[in-house]
Amino acid sequence: MSFFDWLIKGLKLIEFKLLKEPRIKLPDWVKAKADRKFNKLLNQFKYSHHFRNPNKNELFRIIISASHITNRRRGIRAHWSRQKIRKYLLEKNDVVKDYKMR
Repeated sequence: MSFFDWLIKGLKLIEFKLLKEPRIKLPDWVKAKADRKFNKLLNQFKYSHHFRNPNKNELFRIIISASHITNRRRGIRAHWSRQKIRKYLLEKNDVVKDYKMR
């Protein structure tokens, strides 16, 4: 393998890493738990509001509550894991197209 082959291979790898969109890595059991908690809160909302569907603001609040129930830890790690859960639920349920974690 010559120097130029090594250089081209390295540049392709760097370009691939820069262009690849970052993915959220959540375990399957966390996704399942978040879905269960979201569905439970959504059903509670519908039952208490005469079976109407929530608007986007209300869905956002339900998802925030579901992320807090899913992850009960404290501290900065808990904050970022809740943000990942929110991103997953918001994009899955078409509330927000591309949620940016804060």
